[in-house]
Amino acid sequence: MNPSASGWIDKYIFILEKEKLTFSFENDNAFYKNLRKNGFIYGLSVETLVPIDTANLKLTEEEIAKVNTLQALMYLYFSHHKNLNYQNCITHLNQFYEKLSEKKSSLVPSMKFNLSESKKLEFVLKKRIEKTKSVDKSPFEQIVTNALLFLDILAYKIFLKNDKISPKSYAENLETILLQSCFLALHTKTQKTKYDKLLLEMFETSTLQHAYFPDSDFLIHKINFELLNDPLEKMYLIDLCTLAVWNDQKLEHTETEFLKQLCKKLNLHHNYAVLSFEMLKTFVIKHTTSVNLFQYTYPAKQFYNQSSKMVKLLILRNKNRLIKELSQSKELIKLLGKSTVKDLSTAEKTLIKEQLFDIFKSIPSLTIFLLPGGSLLLPLLIKFIPQLLPSAFDDNKIPKK
Repeated sequence: MNPSASGWIDKYIFILEKEKLTFSFENDNAFYKNLRKNGFIYGLSVETLVPIDTANLKLTEEEIAKVNTLQALMYLYFSHHKNLNYQNCITHLNQFYEKLSEKKSSLVPSMKFNLSESKKLEFVLKKRIEKTKSVDKSPFEQIVTNALLFLDILAYKIFLKNDKISPKSYAENLETILLQSCFLALHTKTQKTKYDKLLLEMFETSTLQHAYFPDSDFLIHKINFELLNDPLEKMYLIDLCTLAVWNDQKLEHTETEFLKQLCKKLNLHHNYAVLSFEMLKTFVIKHTTSVNLFQYTYPAKQFYNQSSKMVKLLILRNKNRLIKELSQSKELIKLLGKSTVKDLSTAEKTLIKEQLFDIFKSIPSLTIFLLPGGSLLLPLLIKFIPQLLPSAFDDNKIPKK
């Protein structure tokens, strides 16, 4: 089975039926622990959730993540539907992703292609997981975008319980809580590296910062934790915050206290903060030589450097099309120009975000911004866009001598 080739889902179903494999875990807690153990929760899958024979083909991290996503979704489906009807499962997963995208992005292929249900799902998983073809491979996507892939799993769990609930709204609300918590966690570090500071500054000075932090003195008590009811959501939040502050295989006192405070807010035992760190440390030590993320001391360093590099590359490769799209939105240009000299209102920030997303939908190689966690790149994009526009765009620009 080759997850990068067409027909891999049909081949996987064939294997499942032939070998009579099942997606069985004692409970959801055991299911989550396995996803954390194999790195999926950290955005760095090193092995599949349900073992498969890969003797003839060594899978890449992206391919393992793709298989893990499918296996996790299948586990949830068959937890609610005891009959092993794989075709019904695939159809239901496509229905979920249609709801998740709400047909506003290119994640779901057009019906004119007349694809089978399995081919549709392959297309969707490719868009959700594989790196954009126009972008060089970067650890950033593994740190952020892939780490947020578990949002798909949580959203599908909600969808299974009540298909009237919008998976898209749920995922957006949960992502906001996750990012708010992670960046508050970064603020607790008493010894911040220059990359920690750059990362925080990127958001604090962003025209889109208000989407996550409605005021300058945003504190933990302002996060709406009441939206989190599932134990998996709570454990996931703590694990991501632990990943955010990871740098030297130890926790500062302030970081430990913050994580324990989070546990209290989430009605988790305070020992889970220590457990989360120990699980991450175990994963790091075991996979240091094989996982790119931990070849560096600071994940924040990779986050900033790689994301900056990726956004620059995206702009260069899409320069002409991006200029054309921007020129058709005079209101957006006006707001971007205004943002270089003064703070924007909440309504103006929201308008920038919406109009930029509309542009991303029209340029295939920019769909990376529509993926889970893709909004993290927007501040950098806004920073580099002025380089594409006439010099008059920046009223404060000092001409070179």
